[in-house]
Amino acid sequence: MEEDKAFIVRKILTVVSLVLIFATAGLLAITTQLKTITFNYYGDVKSVKTLASSVDAFLLQNSIYLNDNAIVEPSEKSRVVNGMTLTVYSNEQEAFDIDSVRESYAPIIASVKEEIETIPFEEETVNNEERDSGDTEVIQEGVEGSKSISYIVKSTKDKVIQKNEIGTEILAEAQNRVVEVGTKVTVSRSDIVTSISTDVVDGGFTQYNISLPLEYQQYAYNLCKRYGIDYPMFIALMYTESGFNPNASNGGMYLGLCQIGISNFSNLSSKLGITNLYDPYDNMTAGAYMLSTYMSIATTRTSDYQTQIVYALNSYNMGENGYYNSCFSQGIIDRAYSNKILSHRENLINTGSI
Repeated sequence: MEEDKAFIVRKILTVVSLVLIFATAGLLAITTQLKTITFNYYGDVKSVKTLASSVDAFLLQNSIYLNDNAIVEPSEKSRVVNGMTLTVYSNEQEAFDIDSVRESYAPIIASVKEEIETIPFEEETVNNEERDSGDTEVIQEGVEGSKSISYIVKSTKDKVIQKNEIGTEILAEAQNRVVEVGTKVTVSRSDIVTSISTDVVDGGFTQYNISLPLEYQQYAYNLCKRYGIDYPMFIALMYTESGFNPNASNGGMYLGLCQIGISNFSNLSSKLGITNLYDPYDNMTAGAYMLSTYMSIATTRTSDYQTQIVYALNSYNMGENGYYNSCFSQGIIDRAYSNKILSHRENLINTGSI
């Protein structure tokens, strides 16, 4: 019995020894096949141990799947050897430049901006009855104001996309320029005014029911005879220009019944001897002379009398060069100005008033 037990023990020991021998041999075989490689995956470099014998097996064991742009060096069919470097990369990956992407990226930025703008001053006139007519003086210089305007501005790095005003604050009010204009009328009598004033008013004169004194109407009638212009048309012109107000002033630049421009005063004074554009006689003399001059020019432009009248009226309003160049030469004859005067003329003839 003891001998049998000894036999069994020897048999077990023999089997265990054989198992250990095979296990040790297997471990030695595995150890021999284990390799250490350097794996560079898109710039991420690691040291990796592997039993794979080929590159494609290494990729499969590590669940690495390649897209069409991936490049593997050495190739997928190459053997894996200890100490080798396996690299996976892409040309597109290498071309990617994050700095250039940042450079081209243009986010939209909203900001509040403030701009300072000037407020222009205006000019106002103040009449002074104690100052001689035609005499002017600046009694207050104009001063520009300023204002702050707030905007919401949406922009990229290179350009403004949207700009919306959200508020305005007046920083300083503008101060108007004030010009004092004399309106004191001093009766003057040039030689022309004196001679026309002494003319006898003939039977062709008509007194109209208008706010123009009889003596002014009589003087206007004799003026028209002297200069060869239509009397009711001249009356209608005065009404259109000033409403028969001898003290009318358009910004201090155009004065009196016929609204004679002060820029023309020097020339008219030397030709006619007039001295005061607020004097009704001087002013009517200047107006009739100018209208007569334009009628003479009109005869060189057209032979039609009605067109000559329209030409003279519009030249009186715009200046002869202005009317000819911008209207008449372009085929534009009638204007609102001439139509208005001719309409007033018809009312005078038909009703005796305007």
